[in-house]
Amino acid sequence: MAKEVYLVDPKKGLEYYIGKKLDCKDTEYEILDISRNGTYGDKNQYGIPNHMQAMAVAPIKDGVVDYSQITIAYAGTNPEDGLDLLTDAFDVADVDGSLSRTKKMLEVFEPPVSQFDTALGYANYIQAKYPQAKLAVTGHSLGGSLALTVGAKKKLKTVTFNAPIPKDRMSKADQEYILKNPTKVASYLNADDLIGNYNNSYTIFGGKLSGSFQHYYKNGTGFGDIDLLKTLLALPQRKLVLKNGQTIPLSKDELWDILNKNYDVSGWFDENSNFKYAQGKLVVPKTQADFESTVSTADSTLATRLQKFQGLKQSYGQKYGVKGGKIKLDAALACTLKDAIKAHGQAGIEVIQKTEKEEENKLEMNWQNTLQAAKQVGTELSAGEILAVLKSAGAAKSNLYEEPAEKLAEKIKPLEKIKSELATYDKSLAERIEKRIADDQELAQEFGIG
Repeated sequence: MAKEVYLVDPKKGLEYYIGKKLDCKDTEYEILDISRNGTYGDKNQYGIPNHMQAMAVAPIKDGVVDYSQITIAYAGTNPEDGLDLLTDAFDVADVDGSLSRTKKMLEVFEPPVSQFDTALGYANYIQAKYPQAKLAVTGHSLGGSLALTVGAKKKLKTVTFNAPIPKDRMSKADQEYILKNPTKVASYLNADDLIGNYNNSYTIFGGKLSGSFQHYYKNGTGFGDIDLLKTLLALPQRKLVLKNGQTIPLSKDELWDILNKNYDVSGWFDENSNFKYAQGKLVVPKTQADFESTVSTADSTLATRLQKFQGLKQSYGQKYGVKGGKIKLDAALACTLKDAIKAHGQAGIEVIQKTEKEEENKLEMNWQNTLQAAKQVGTELSAGEILAVLKSAGAAKSNLYEEPAEKLAEKIKPLEKIKSELATYDKSLAERIEKRIADDQELAQEFGIG
């Protein structure tokens, strides 16, 4: 989608439209909405004209559009505009590459503030239009910057390619979300990409953000390792600077060709649209994967049942339009929300308990490894003497395993009370809901009540 969204640009014609089907690997998608040139809405009444391009898509499963999973893709600067951008960079930079001028040049690589506002506004618009959906965002280059910002602010699943980090557009909370959620935010970077690596692997004015959410690869340039910072400062002199100190004079066209090859989104995929580096993707711990899978299933179930709920209101408007009918329908809605709350709560409790057990096992393994290492060194010491030496060094079993394990267990003690309260709440609410719906077999069967 990060690649397909470039075709939304009016300069590419109007081949992409709402309702169009897209084939992406093994999944078919339908375009649900499009923002062209920064405006969106049925009559383009929202946003402002600022060259932002985006689209919202949903997967098609068994011939039916799955509105519970929607991805918003943001386009970056059209590669065909690259020479113009590079010309702008040359025009605003001093010949000596002074920092004041260089900062203006860097603005060429970052969308204006208005595009960030529009990107966030568009995500809010899609969320309001499809309130039952679980949103994700993606984008390449400048579009990736927009996706990173929107994803951080709205706590969404985010996948980007060659995306400069727009640190000045992010609050500390936004940055912390990216750093602390590498299973939800993935930024794929080419090590030799001048544009995409800004504020990732190098920076000038501060603002570099580094973490396990970043995944670096080398797509190759034919010129060895590029010194990104020195190349950036040498752009006005039309030079490519390598890490070994070698400089390569290039024409504007040649320089742009090199830069474009390193940051082009197509470099990440093969001829069948498969991600080239799938085997190098972040390995998600099983506990985390199970948690995310459980929550995702609960969210999908909730979305499906909410759709049924809306369908019942429309199909049986008269039946559920009167006071008694409204009460029953509200009870059915409460049941739907109750089950989602229960699923989320149980998944959260379970992942915390499993994580605590995993950490306890690590502590025990650390102690066992320490003890074995001590035995190998102190071959002439008795078991008691070895333990005494370890204790004097602050490496006794109580220090390395027992006391830390007790602290971990103490921290999760409140979970048992929460677990009990959750079960009581679920049972009590279920009984009250069943009383209100028991005589309506159609509604009870539709929502699995009774």
